[in-house]
Amino acid sequence: MRRALVGCAVAQIVVVILQFYLATFGAFQMPRPTGTDPAAIGLHAANGLFVIPAVSLVATVVAALAKVPGKLIALCAAPLVLSAVQMLVVFPLAGLAGATADDTPLASLFVYGLHAVVGLGQLWAVIAAYRAVRRHTKAPVEEPQPQPV
Repeated sequence: MRRALVGCAVAQIVVVILQFYLATFGAFQMPRPTGTDPAAIGLHAANGLFVIPAVSLVATVVAALAKVPGKLIALCAAPLVLSAVQMLVVFPLAGLAGATADDTPLASLFVYGLHAVVGLGQLWAVIAAYRAVRRHTKAPVEEPQPQPV
């Protein structure tokens, strides 16, 4: 189970770093896509909506099954929670600040800036989880001691 947990931690790092790559990949698409054209940023959206949460959920389940400390389970779950924050908090707040498909007022740009900050939180969480997993897996396995009768 420890090897599976290390694998999950590595997978989380890979998909979060991939998310940053895909953001840039989509941001520099020229000419800018219209409503009917496929947008390269869709890969960033798909990774953030489906891949990161799925990998995070698997990592959290594996961590729970491995009976690691609760803080480590929380670190494995953090990217899933932060993905939910992106979808349920940041984007709706930007809409409340006036963002539409055709216009992005200054106030909504400040809110959209939080999208990158939350992404950095995901990156921190997966790196911290990996480091904690490595420390945990290097610790000796404690064998149950027979109890005197």
